[in-house]
Amino acid sequence: MILFGAIFCTLAVKLFHSQRCNLTDEYLGWVLSDVSFFVAVEVVLSLVCFRWPKMWVKRTATIFAAIVCTWSVMNAGWLIRTGTQILPRVLLPLFRDPVRVFFMIGVNLAKMPLAAAVLLIPSAIALAFFFFAVARPSFPVYKRRHFIVRMAVCVAVVLASIASRPAFVHRGSPQIAAVGLRHNSQLRALMSLVMPDYRSVVDPKRQIPSADQLTMTANTPGARPNIVVVVLEGVQYRHTSLSNEQGDLTPFLKSLASQGVDFSNARSSLTHTTKALFALLTGRFASASQDLAEAVPTEKPYASLATVLSDTLGYRTAFFQSAAGSFESRPGLVHNLGFGTFWARDDLEDPNSYIGYLGCDEFAMLPPVTEWMKVSEQPFFAVILCSVTHDPYEVPEWFGEVPEELLDRYRQAIFYTDKFLAALDVELARLNLLDETILCVVGDHGEALGEHGLFGHERIAFDEVLRIPFCIRAPFLVEPGRIQTRLVSSVDLTPTLLGLLGFKTESAGFDGADALAPALWDRKVYFCGWMQEGPSGFVEGNRKFICTPVDKTIYEYDLANDPLEQARIELPEKKGPELANGIISWRKSTIFRIEQEKTGKKVLYDHWLCRWTNRVSSAKYMKEGREE
Repeated sequence: MILFGAIFCTLAVKLFHSQRCNLTDEYLGWVLSDVSFFVAVEVVLSLVCFRWPKMWVKRTATIFAAIVCTWSVMNAGWLIRTGTQILPRVLLPLFRDPVRVFFMIGVNLAKMPLAAAVLLIPSAIALAFFFFAVARPSFPVYKRRHFIVRMAVCVAVVLASIASRPAFVHRGSPQIAAVGLRHNSQLRALMSLVMPDYRSVVDPKRQIPSADQLTMTANTPGARPNIVVVVLEGVQYRHTSLSNEQGDLTPFLKSLASQGVDFSNARSSLTHTTKALFALLTGRFASASQDLAEAVPTEKPYASLATVLSDTLGYRTAFFQSAAGSFESRPGLVHNLGFGTFWARDDLEDPNSYIGYLGCDEFAMLPPVTEWMKVSEQPFFAVILCSVTHDPYEVPEWFGEVPEELLDRYRQAIFYTDKFLAALDVELARLNLLDETILCVVGDHGEALGEHGLFGHERIAFDEVLRIPFCIRAPFLVEPGRIQTRLVSSVDLTPTLLGLLGFKTESAGFDGADALAPALWDRKVYFCGWMQEGPSGFVEGNRKFICTPVDKTIYEYDLANDPLEQARIELPEKKGPELANGIISWRKSTIFRIEQEKTGKKVLYDHWLCRWTNRVSSAKYMKEGREE
């Protein structure tokens, strides 16, 4: 009964997803591995119970079946939400911050009531049956002949499924959305736990230099313009006016780019906000490990854009975000990046400005931002992180009614964020700072909204997630109307801004480069997701290579002729493994060691108590010395 619920849940959710993605022709190829697995489990458990008809055997078999069924239910929910199958490391945030994660799950279920009902009601029934079966186990009456026939039929089904699977897989779509679903989620989860290349980060060799280990001087000391960097959360490049593909949704952003330089071919190096912020603001690759290593407070800040500006040119530095500061221990990251001031939504006196489980009204940041800007005559460097474009894509009530459809909510959130950017620019004008301020707008990563049957950004290597908006207006430093079409990475932001101020960046050891430097250079722009089982790869010219680490398969896309990445190109047998090993080696090489005690706690920015264990950090807001 329990295993029947598991296989029904799995087959039903894959049927739903195949219809949602118009890939019903692939359905059989997706489910053959599931049929093989569940029937094989049924055979094994039945044989065990038949051979050893004891109470503890029955209870153990029931518990095992319940675990298999529970995983199927979780996989169904994850597949509905993201278009991918769940893996064990997806559950890590649940243990790190269970309250917030359960709240996030509740918000998403509330926005998909039908899917929630379909998942939760059968799950409740199966759970009740499980407890009953464990409490009062009973053995079916087996007739030997009927049992042998039943086992023979099951074995035949398993063998037939295994034998026919290659034919269906070969006929399948070249889209990666189909590839991941051809595997059984339980077996793939077990495989991910024994991956030799990503199993451990216990002894990484890479070290990130601290602020006092990087000495830089400007070639032409003199003018010290203010710098404001606005980081957009999860904004897909194609949904901005910069792409000219989805209408004029961000007119201010397009206008800003026309007043400076538009990097129209920029990509995120790691599609997770904490990691992306580290890459943007240090010029170095973040640790491609599923942890929060960048947010574990260190004794000395890392060498970063903030530390170079403050230590060398005397800049004031601040980091503002509309998101909750406790999310992924943001004070720890900001401290490590060397910022003097940190402000989050927790500092708002009026919690009515809060939006959803994470963000707040971006416009509520304007008063504290402008007050901080005008408090001193020193030049300043400010980072402003927006969050309304983060799931669940909700805007304040005053801005308009929130649409029901996911895509409409997302586009409304982008439109709202563009209005915030325009309002910020008005404030700079009001303070007479326009001509002496470099304004940069850049994305941390994009967001998938079903383009390849996938949603979110964590385990996706398509350009809807990788490609980011990136533009700079620098009065008297950058000629207006410039469009830079060559490949650019998020790690290029720091050396590019330092280059505008006259710094020589070539010898600083950055992983990125000055994207405005006159010399063209051939390069591989590497990328990966946060989850280690997710795809990684690089873009070189118009060629994009993607590697899936579980089985080291690699494939190519021709971005010049196939910008929407619909036609995957298989690589020759000899070339594939070499490229795959290179990509995996790059990812492993980014993992850095933390110069800090394994456990500890530290108060940061007066109001934030940060605790850490190994490579994971947490933060709690303290008001007047008390934990909130």
